[in-house]
Amino acid sequence: MKQKSRNKSKVENIFQGLDVLTLKVVGYQEDDGVWAAHCLEMDLVGYGKSFKKASENLKELIEMQIDFAIFMEQPTLIYHPAPPRIFQLYELLLANYLQHFTSKKRKLDKNHRIANFPLPSISRKEEPSFVPC
Repeated sequence: MKQKSRNKSKVENIFQGLDVLTLKVVGYQEDDGVWAAHCLEMDLVGYGKSFKKASENLKELIEMQIDFAIFMEQPTLIYHPAPPRIFQLYELLLANYLQHFTSKKRKLDKNHRIANFPLPSISRKEEPSFVPC
């Protein structure tokens, strides 16, 4: 038990002073119709038949990666950015969404989605959830 509390304190230092850390997610439909939910800050990808299912799988991957980083006492295992093209896709989708936010004729891209994943700090007991944009 003593080992576990020591591990958490190293990761808690990363999140110190933050109420919520938000991870960016871009979703895209692959050629075979399968959805991918790609976390920009951790370069993890969840897959599913829908963006929601892919996001749920991604959430599990993120939690496992953070648990592993805590277990290994390696907070550096948490941040591993996705390739620049994924960041560019997110920025393009976000810009498009914001530019058409107030338009009544807003046209949604059926093959792409963006979302934020609020990851509560280690000291909180709240359950994280995806917030689709």
